[in-house]
This record gives sequence, structure tokens and C-alpha cells, in this order.
Amino acid sequence: MSFPLSDPIFLVIEGLDGAGTTTQSRRVADALRKKGQPVSVSREPSDGPIGVLIRQMLSMRVTIPGDDGQPEPVGRETLALLFAADRLDHIDAEIGPALGRGEIALSDRYYHSSLAYQGDVDGEESVDYGWVQQINSRARAPDLTIFLQASVDLCLGRLDDRGRRDIYESREKLERLCRRYEEVMNLLDERGEKILRLDASRPVDELTDCIVEEIETSFS
Repeated sequence: MSFPLSDPIFLVIEGLDGAGTTTQSRRVADALRKKGQPVSVSREPSDGPIGVLIRQMLSMRVTIPGDDGQPEPVGRETLALLFAADRLDHIDAEIGPALGRGEIALSDRYYHSSLAYQGDVDGEESVDYGWVQQINSRARAPDLTIFLQASVDLCLGRLDDRGRRDIYESREKLERLCRRYEEVMNLLDERGEKILRLDASRPVDELTDCIVEEIETSFS
């Protein structure tokens, strides 16, 4: 019997909007619990006060006035700093306590998203990793990151099914984010982080089985 694990681990599931991170976070947690493994599931932006504010900004419920008086999205740097602050609050309020209880702490998104989403420089194709990395330097690294690789068409189809998009969910932005995510994952891989890449177009139950199997193989 491989579960429950003898030591707690910090697990992150990452990918483009529409890749299935939330679905897999829920399904993996359910599958692990059925095997007797305690799991705490959280997300970013978190459900704390800063995370709630970020969600309102992403949905344009909170905006700033533009030069013409019309509402505009909050700036990239402001969002990046808020995400970093929310991340430390998330660690203190949810991830750390879960690990202290001996559970798997599973987060739907983490600093990988910040590096991809806030790392763009004035709309250019390059990624300014340095500054975003710096403001996230006190966030602990995950023991394992699951990266759900998804095509832009797949993500847009799923987002259209939701009937609602945030400020990052257009074809042009998703195409750039797709390239940036690959750069981010390659960079972190070279830095020694453990990253498992999975094809997000595979059947949902098959993906769940692959993730649970990876956890069992790597940490039991």
C-alpha cells in the first residue's frame, strides 16, 4: 500500500486557462483521498483577501481610469506584485498548514503562472523573468509540477463553453502565453524543478490516473 505517503508533498497543477487545471485538481484530490491520502486543495489567485481582489481585477470588476476616463485593466506591474503578495499569504494560510498536518498540498496554479502571465515586457514576445522571479523569490518551490500542455484551440473551445472570459483569454494573448509557458517550464526544468508534462487533450480520467501514478512512483 503506497498511500498515505510517509512525507507531505507540495504539488502544483499548471496550464493555460482552459487546459483543465481546476478539473484535474479536484479529480486528483478525490482519487488520492479514495486511496487514503489526505489532500488539501487550494488555488491561485487564492480565496484570501488579496486573491479576491485580483479576481475582481481580472474580470474587470475593479479597474483604473484611463486617459479618456474609460475603465482600463490594472497595470502588469501592479498585478504581478499583488500576485506575489497573494502567493505568500496563500503559503502561510493554506499550503504551509497542510504540509504541517502531513497532507499533500495541491495548488491549482502557482508562480509558474506569474512568470508566464505577468512576465511580458510591453507586449513583446520575450519574457522578463528576472523581476517576476525576484518578487517571488520567497515562495517555496513545489515538489512536483504537473504542466497540462494544451493547444489554443482546445482552450478557447472550453472557455467558450464557460460563456465568460477574463482579460487574458483572447486568441492573441493565449497564443503568446502558450509560447511563454513553454519557456517558463524549460527554464524551471533547467533550474532543477521536477516538472511532468501531460497532453491536456487526453481523456480526463486518463490524465487523472497519470498524475496519481506519478505521485505514487515518485514519492512513495
